[in-house]
Amino acid sequence: MSEVDPFEEIVSRIQEGRAPKPLRAAAARGALPLPRPALIRLQILLLADADAGIAAAAKSELDRLEAEAIREVLGERGTPAAVLAFFARRAARDETLAERLAFHPAAPVEALGLLAATGSAAVVELVLTNEERLLAEPLLVERLMTNPALRTDQRARILELLERLTRTELRRRAEERRSADAGAETDSEPPIEELARMLEVDVGELLSASQIMGAEEFEESDDPLIRDAFRRILRLNTAQKAILAMRGGREERQILVRDSNRTVALGVLKNGRLTEPEVESMAKMRSIHAEVLREIGRAREWSRSANIVTSLVNNPHTPQDVAMNFVNRLSNHDLKVVTMNRDIPELIRRMAKRTLDTRTQPARPLKKKK
Repeated sequence: MSEVDPFEEIVSRIQEGRAPKPLRAAAARGALPLPRPALIRLQILLLADADAGIAAAAKSELDRLEAEAIREVLGERGTPAAVLAFFARRAARDETLAERLAFHPAAPVEALGLLAATGSAAVVELVLTNEERLLAEPLLVERLMTNPALRTDQRARILELLERLTRTELRRRAEERRSADAGAETDSEPPIEELARMLEVDVGELLSASQIMGAEEFEESDDPLIRDAFRRILRLNTAQKAILAMRGGREERQILVRDSNRTVALGVLKNGRLTEPEVESMAKMRSIHAEVLREIGRAREWSRSANIVTSLVNNPHTPQDVAMNFVNRLSNHDLKVVTMNRDIPELIRRMAKRTLDTRTQPARPLKKKK
């Protein structure tokens, strides 16, 4: 018969509400003769204690912990997941703590998700380095893509990771299917639509769920190519949509740019077959992610077009700072149109009016010298 670990017995009693108040109070103050990691674990448990004084004492002790003590706890392989999760918020602000947490074998996904969503670019880099965990946890990629500190190169690496994972998994599934089907003699990879039906939902689903904005337009389109493309896209998970956005044809691009998931929508702008007329059409869209309009405005290739710039300024969903950058580039006719566009912000209309007035104001005659 195995001996009972005294510390685990204390933990069990606290969790079950059987520990006497003096024991809980001593643990909250850090007064028990236990290793620091053990005391910290108890104090985290006692944050939820029914006695407000005990809970407050535990919180006070945890708030006073120095980074070195937290690093010690995060560095122990046996640290429970609940303790790792508790320190995730602080680790998101401290790269040295984030490094311990990001590579801890017991780190729960919610703790890594906090690092991914709120950490600095340096912390994001640590999360990205652990590719094996990223491939296993769809939530982490979703959280990374929402982090405002995410750099352009880091976003590109996420998309590359998605593509590599999906292609590898699809090839493996296709090979399994060929082996099981004696009549299948082709060695070429099946089309993405067929592979999507082979792929299980949880494989490669590394981003949040998504939906096409204004889907009714595509469902009821007079163009059979658009209707067929839309039906195929509905069978794809988000990761496959992101890859298709970067590789698909005109119909797929037209649909996927209106995906509510910005990773999918922005993937269309990385498509090598994207044309200027398509971008001009996107710049006019109301059912589109604002980040797509921002990226169009940032791209030198597209922002050189007068038609695209005019469409961005007149689109009420264009981020205001992007629209303001282009007002001075509009023709007098287009400025007048902007001043009458009640859908766009008042600030943009006023800016257009001032610009137009400055351009059209008659020059003052020079005074003759006496």
